[in-house]
Formats: sequence, structure tokens, C-alpha cells
Amino acid sequence: MKADFNRRPRLSFRCRDAACRAPLSTVLQGPGPAAVACAACNRTHALRIDEALSREGRVCRCAVCDGVEFFVRKDFPQRLGMALVVLFGLTASIFYYYRNIPATFGTLAALVVVDAAIYLFVGTATVCYRCRAEYRRLNPETPYKGFDLATSEKYDLTA
Repeated sequence: MKADFNRRPRLSFRCRDAACRAPLSTVLQGPGPAAVACAACNRTHALRIDEALSREGRVCRCAVCDGVEFFVRKDFPQRLGMALVVLFGLTASIFYYYRNIPATFGTLAALVVVDAAIYLFVGTATVCYRCRAEYRRLNPETPYKGFDLATSEKYDLTA
């Protein structure tokens, strides 16, 4: 099923230079070869954008590394999510220490409400297992599932 997209897919990845690893981002235009230059180290990264990605918003092959295995995750900064959990957890612990049980459970309930709002309003990103390139603004009917540790262990990300 071909979908109409009013926004082009967006690709984010890290510079392949081991000494640099600067974040790079580009909007994918049409099918075929493309290039993205790293502003930090001046290295040019060749991309291969396939027909399905540019026309239908489906990623079948990674434009950065030619990987074919992907997972879907919520497009929310993990560090910010962890900071929220720690902040609300510490606040609830302080209330619990002073035996203010209603405030303790109120704080934890507030975290549940914040988490539900994040879940409902934040989009998704499709991520390549091989190079961790992130694709945004894709067709929402993706065949990929959430992160799988067994699949991830096949790829050595330190190389």
C-alpha cells in the first residue's frame, strides 16, 4: 500500500570515523546515491537510498551500512526518561521517609500520567541493529518489532 507523505523521511546516525563519532542528520530525498559530510572531521559518508524508503517510507535496507535488521522504539531521549524516573523516585522516597503516604503514591501516580502522555504523543523511530542509524517520519505500518537482545548481540558495535 502506497502512502502519501507530506514530510520526507529523516535519517540520523553517527560519523563512522572512530575518533569523531559526531551526530549527523539528513532528510532523505530521492532514491539513489547520496552523501552527508561530517562538519567535525570533514569525512563524507556515502548513502544508498532505495526505492521503498524514498517513495513509500518503508526501510528495507539501511542507507548507511546496508543492514537488513531493524527495531522500533519510541522517539524519546532515554537520558531524559531516566532522569524523570530518578527525580520522581527520589521525591517519592522523601515523602515516604516522612511517612506522607498519600504524597508518596501521588508522586508515583504523577509519574504514571507523565509516562502515559509521553507514550501517547511521542512518535517512533526505526533503528538499524548494525549501525544504530535512526529513521524518522516513516510509514507507520512497519513490520518491525521492539528491541531484541539476541538480534542485537549479532552485531559488534565497538568496531
